[in-house]
Amino acid sequence: MKLPVAVVLLVGSFGLEADLGAQEWIKFETVDQSALPIVRSRLNGMGPHRLVIDVSFKELALDTLIVEGSGMELLSRGEEEEIEYYGRKEKVPVRYLQTLQLGGATFQLVRTLLIDGEDATGMGGLRSYGRIGRDVLETLRLTVHYPRRLLLLEPSPSEVPPGGVTYTSAGRFLLIPVRLEREGEGVTEDVDVEVNLVLDAGTSNTVLDRRWAADAGFAKKKASQTVIPKFSVGAFSTEGLPVLLGEMHELPYDGKPMGVIGADLLNRISVSYDFARDLVWLKRVEKDAS
Repeated sequence: MKLPVAVVLLVGSFGLEADLGAQEWIKFETVDQSALPIVRSRLNGMGPHRLVIDVSFKELALDTLIVEGSGMELLSRGEEEEIEYYGRKEKVPVRYLQTLQLGGATFQLVRTLLIDGEDATGMGGLRSYGRIGRDVLETLRLTVHYPRRLLLLEPSPSEVPPGGVTYTSAGRFLLIPVRLEREGEGVTEDVDVEVNLVLDAGTSNTVLDRRWAADAGFAKKKASQTVIPKFSVGAFSTEGLPVLLGEMHELPYDGKPMGVIGADLLNRISVSYDFARDLVWLKRVEKDAS
């Protein structure tokens, strides 16, 4: 399916310019235990190179291996930025990529962090060389059809579709409000609570904090897993969702979330992100991705 759109956006003299032409669904790959889309992109006309689309990241991050190995020239203003990358803090150089091409979209003058080291996809047998973060896609809507391994980039619509929820940022991750409901044998009253969970396609399982789940009546004390009778995000809901129980304070998430939505759920659904409005929609999948 092609969308007859033509959008040109410019931000600042050293900002991001995006030229979005006729779009088609873009195929992506992923590794085991993850739902992160790995796409083929062209960098300054070179490639294609594998990059991960990771909305937990803000900017474009490129492995120095691909930059130096290809002889790619990036623009510089002498900037550095301190980041936390896979548990370690470090200062990294900031450069500007002339063009990033993804499907029919071309992004120009993309602020880029240069990272030295493996981004963990190699351990899954599918080596990628960087991450495309949500700031790169700021003016667009991204839809990821996880079961069919397809994604779509399109302009953020003028009218907001119903059923979405507002996400907030906690560190580099996104938090979304989730409603949990329970009614069953031995329960004296309905349990219907709203909690903030991390949306992280890079983690394998959906997890709730063990102590919180026990105190709220969703799990027995010292249990390692439980089943949530009804799990809702905006207009999306699913019943009988199995989740693991863990210690959220031991995981690398800011904002004190009560859990994380992982690949086990995401790989069954479609997710749309409207980055201009900080909105996200979870949807049941249909047979045809278009």
